[in-house]
Amino acid sequence: MPSVAANKALEQPVTGEVPKPLARWWRASEPYVYLLYLLFLGIEPAFSPDRSWLPTILLVAVFVPIYVASVHFNNTHDRPKLIVAVAAMAVLGVVGMAFQLNVNSTIFFIYAAAAATRESSARTAWIVVLLAFALLAVTFFLSHVPLEFRWVWFLPPLILVPGIAASQVFDTERKRQNTRLRLSQDEVKRLATIAERERISRDLHDLLGHTLSTITLKSALAARLARSDPTRAENEMREVEAISRDSLDQVREAVRGYQARGLAEEIEGVRQVLATAGIAFDMDLAPTDLAPRQESAIALALREGATNVVRHSDASRVRAAIVADGQDVVLTVADNGRGGGIEGNGLSGIRHRVHALGGSFSRTTDDGTTLTVRLPRSGGSTPTSAESSE
Repeated sequence: MPSVAANKALEQPVTGEVPKPLARWWRASEPYVYLLYLLFLGIEPAFSPDRSWLPTILLVAVFVPIYVASVHFNNTHDRPKLIVAVAAMAVLGVVGMAFQLNVNSTIFFIYAAAAATRESSARTAWIVVLLAFALLAVTFFLSHVPLEFRWVWFLPPLILVPGIAASQVFDTERKRQNTRLRLSQDEVKRLATIAERERISRDLHDLLGHTLSTITLKSALAARLARSDPTRAENEMREVEAISRDSLDQVREAVRGYQARGLAEEIEGVRQVLATAGIAFDMDLAPTDLAPRQESAIALALREGATNVVRHSDASRVRAAIVADGQDVVLTVADNGRGGGIEGNGLSGIRHRVHALGGSFSRTTDDGTTLTVRLPRSGGSTPTSAESSE
């Protein structure tokens, strides 16, 4: 069953993924950039010396507040008020043509269609297009422009209105699909996390349940025998110590197994991401013996390297390897992309993590980009902070 959070997210307005600051700024500013097309209204007064600029200025002065209001109503999903704003823009186009205020007033029909079909369904878009064509037909016969020139002013909206409606419906559907895909991926990750937690809890229960019960019984027996039979009590406590050490070794081995599966899953995740981006991926993985913190650093470095390839490199192939080199384990991630660029926050974080573990990190951009992470091998004998505390 989908989570409550997923169901709520599907009910929210379609907005796509959360953008970066520049993309967020562009999304907020984009509707107002289209106001530059109002410059077409200046063609008639600019090239007709006997025409006054006053009608055009009045049209723009009335239109701009209506357009700004339509953007606001679209962002707040206030459909009733949006319909009023769209109707006002269409009426302004009819008035401009009927009263010969500006022959380019048909541009207002294009703005109206764009505002009405933003984040709309295909059915709504069809209705808007049909209404726009009907208004254009009425305006065509109301216009005082000579018939042989009339098509020059009406052809652009006849072409652009259905084109804009179709493109916006397509864009809306794409955003919906992206949202569904993202929610589906989040749900899969959530269910996988729950399943993994349940598996680990079962493993630990099977591993420690009987052992802890035995330790409890032997400790209680040793306490009772401490005065009456000290020798037997001492033997019981030595058995408790042996059982505890054996259990600790089993827990450490289980943790190493979880970490190894985690690295394997990270490699498979990188393979899928690169395949989605159309980038070939080759991976050489030699047997290594790393502590959990070291293996985690290797996995994170591999993931960050693949992310940078997808975002910045324009590469077609990536080669990665995790090999033993003397007392070190070395990860290399090399692509055949354009190289260059700067080191971002992700790679800086990897650099700090690797240095904290006594390793080294390097990045070269001469022929593509190559990341190299070198960590000292633990040999399985150097405990992590978590292991030491046990």
